[in-house]
Amino acid sequence: MRDEFERREKKRSEAYSEMIAVVGRVAQASARLELQLRQLMQTLLDSKYARLVAAGLAAGELIDTCTVLLRVNKEISEDQRTEGLDLLAGLKEVLGVRNNLVHGLIAMSGSGLHDLEAPEPVVETIALVSKRRKPELMVTVTVADAEKTIEDLHKRADGILRWVATYLPGPLNREQVVS
Repeated sequence: MRDEFERREKKRSEAYSEMIAVVGRVAQASARLELQLRQLMQTLLDSKYARLVAAGLAAGELIDTCTVLLRVNKEISEDQRTEGLDLLAGLKEVLGVRNNLVHGLIAMSGSGLHDLEAPEPVVETIALVSKRRKPELMVTVTVADAEKTIEDLHKRADGILRWVATYLPGPLNREQVVS
């Protein structure tokens, strides 16, 4: 019975370690996306001061600003505009999942972890999420959910990089005032 308990505890520990590693990969993918959003904003502004304007903006602000700039930009075609807006569509929701993973407390739960009479334990990861002026919420996030988020963040970052390099290469290479 002790061996079974130790086996289940080891499985739980491995699942926790796996989620910690995945959360780190989510954070890295998110940082890369934010870099590409800043680059997009800078190229859409097409000003030597664009880097200073984009500096320090949160991801949501970058998305909102880029959306407005894409809508009013006279230098791109309607197809290019639509493609750019499509890259930003739904991105705040993806970043919401990212926030749940990166800022949430990871806790393990699952039936059968400590009940040795129960069938093989099912391990889930629960992110305890606190939003401003709202009580904590328990959000179940699986490793598969986190992997999908990583994939989506990379896909969006790659798409934004390609879009900027293809449609606005001039502003991409503009010298920037940085101080």
